[in-house]
Amino acid sequence: MTAVGIIPARYASQRLPGKPLRKLCGKPLVQWVWEAACTAPSLQRVVIATDHERIAATCRRFGAEVLLTPTELPSGTDRVAVAYQQLQLTADIVVNLQADEPLLQAAHIEALLAALSAQPSWDAATLIEPLEKPHELSSPMVVKVVLRSDGSALYFSRSPIPFVRDVPLGKWLTQTRFWKHIGIYAYRAPVLQLFRHLSPTPLERAEGLEQLRLLEAGLRIGCVPVEGPLKGVDTPAQLAALRKWLRRQGHRR
Repeated sequence: MTAVGIIPARYASQRLPGKPLRKLCGKPLVQWVWEAACTAPSLQRVVIATDHERIAATCRRFGAEVLLTPTELPSGTDRVAVAYQQLQLTADIVVNLQADEPLLQAAHIEALLAALSAQPSWDAATLIEPLEKPHELSSPMVVKVVLRSDGSALYFSRSPIPFVRDVPLGKWLTQTRFWKHIGIYAYRAPVLQLFRHLSPTPLERAEGLEQLRLLEAGLRIGCVPVEGPLKGVDTPAQLAALRKWLRRQGHRR
């Protein structure tokens, strides 16, 4: 099995402009992700795909391979697919590594690749973790997923799913298991190229979730549970909270 990692890094962000370049304990967010990917034994190559020369210049300074891609692309996965095509890569699996997941570790990537390799019926795979905090259950910034019996995704939503009937929302976490989606994906290479040729779908537009494009097309996305702190960054408040958390863990900058 051959695998490559591509990190889509878009400059524009409604909630946090220039997000990949925002500093976290002395390093840009995108550098944290790139360094973790470079230590994953199964990735033969790691590339940052960006739409902005400022991001590209920063990434070159810390030693990354960078590719400039068009600005107007519907999603991060579209950017990964375009980069894969432009670079003329040949791999069995392509990993889409979000630039706003600074606590990503090589072990997470290895678990994702191992699961996809072991499940031939899965077209792609993604990471999930238990959802255990009430504020995350109700937050539209935290994507929830419900699973089929084989561990693949039945549906993703920004709303709390599953709906627990006849129980107050505050008690839902005591009634059933909820899963939080972590937006790291591994695609079989032909599936990634298929994604690029599929138009954004009604559910994808409604939820603002690119993975629904594959589900609506009838493809299967396996979900791989992981443990450990994964704290994505979407807002200035989340970035500030993560800085404080890292300092408590011993990071001094």
